[in-house]
Amino acid sequence: MRKPTIIDVAARAGISKSTVSLVLQNSPLVKEATRSAVQRAMADLGYVYNAAAAGLRGKMAAPPQSAPSQSASIALSTDLSDPNCAAFAAALQVVAGLGGMDLRILRSLDQTAGRSITTRPSEAGRPDTLFALHPLAAARLQDGMAAQSATRHLLGLGAGQVAFVGGTDSDPWDQLRLAGYLARMKRADTLPLVMMGGSDFSFGRRIGNRILKRFPVCKAALCINDQVALGLIEALGENGVTMGEAFRVVGWGDTAPAAAMGLSSLQPDLAGLASACINWVQNGGDTAFEIPLHLIRRMSSTGGA
Repeated sequence: MRKPTIIDVAARAGISKSTVSLVLQNSPLVKEATRSAVQRAMADLGYVYNAAAAGLRGKMAAPPQSAPSQSASIALSTDLSDPNCAAFAAALQVVAGLGGMDLRILRSLDQTAGRSITTRPSEAGRPDTLFALHPLAAARLQDGMAAQSATRHLLGLGAGQVAFVGGTDSDPWDQLRLAGYLARMKRADTLPLVMMGGSDFSFGRRIGNRILKRFPVCKAALCINDQVALGLIEALGENGVTMGEAFRVVGWGDTAPAAAMGLSSLQPDLAGLASACINWVQNGGDTAFEIPLHLIRRMSSTGGA
């Protein structure tokens, strides 16, 4: 019988492989709820973590240093109170560790010298600093293309009108996602339905009820994050609407609660973005990194198919 792998654990817990790796390394960046989910998945599958073997793999996978002068550490200036930045920092920690590099999280890049990575717009443009994880950054996620892909997915399932739910006018990421949604709706010659103004569970629940009562032609929604999507799904259930069949939903972030609820969601490849940034720290070169997101299809959009 095949032994369970870290990929199996990630699938069971409903999170990314990078997050599982972070848990196995006892990173303080991981939320306790996520750590518990991974531990339960490991117990259910009978997965045993071999720390010695993992350390050996990390050394074998470490990218060669091109010169003795290469930095042995990565300085990261980021706001850990921002969920996106915190997740990016976690991915950087995992990838840096596999490459034999040390990650130092700083409050400001004034504390360091040499090549560094920042997620703060105020620190963009500094010499030897890569600005990452922002719609205007040189290293970013393809949120606009991802929104187009998710909207196309919902339209292709015969959803008819698709709503864009959540977000604010002031958030650049929300506006980038909205632009992708609008571009795909225009291409499909379908009237858009934009319902912004919040980003939490209660907002999604409230908007779900509003859509069902005031916009009966709308049969699908692309939500700004998984929390909004889960709130919308609760509203569907309260009104006796079958998720994934009578109404289809796609979230954003691919969190553990999303997987547990069968929510289709856009999964950001933060490990890929982290690898690109670390490669820049070590070797320089092109900084125009645009990393895709992956649409994880589950019951909330595909139904029983």
